[in-house]
Amino acid sequence: MKVEDAILKRRSVRSYKDKNISPDKLEKIMNAVRMAPSANNRQDWKFIVVKDEKKKNEVFEASKEQSQIKEAPVVIAGIATDSEKQMTCEVPGGIVDVTIALDHLSLIATEEGLGTCWIGAFYQDKVKKALEVPEEHKVVSMMTLGYPKKSMEKREKNRKELSEVVSYNVF
Repeated sequence: MKVEDAILKRRSVRSYKDKNISPDKLEKIMNAVRMAPSANNRQDWKFIVVKDEKKKNEVFEASKEQSQIKEAPVVIAGIATDSEKQMTCEVPGGIVDVTIALDHLSLIATEEGLGTCWIGAFYQDKVKKALEVPEEHKVVSMMTLGYPKKSMEKREKNRKELSEVVSYNVF
């Protein structure tokens, strides 16, 4: 699958089949995450692959009880291990880097016939406790991963016109 096709096909999946992801497929996906670029190649990140039902339930409770967390066979938490270090542009590099890596995950998952859903509605302290994340680290985002119940064929996405979001040379 071409990258463009994965971008156009990808969508947020909130309903998953009761089907496990093979270890080989999961390793391929996580390797794509590992290969994502990071500021100065620092790789200030850790990704927690949550498959244990008890742990998933704790994450579910810490995430406003979003049903896709319980339905998906896997939830991946993206952790910035240095969320304070600012890039020259005054943006936290670790947070940007984890986000880039999770986007890699969403695209390779699409290529592999899997669906994902970004999870940003969660309580930082509760997820940290559930996943035993050290206090000094930051859970940037989580992502569900699994086989979607509905087809993920390319479809029109409700997006603003290009001219509304892109300008050239100046704002």
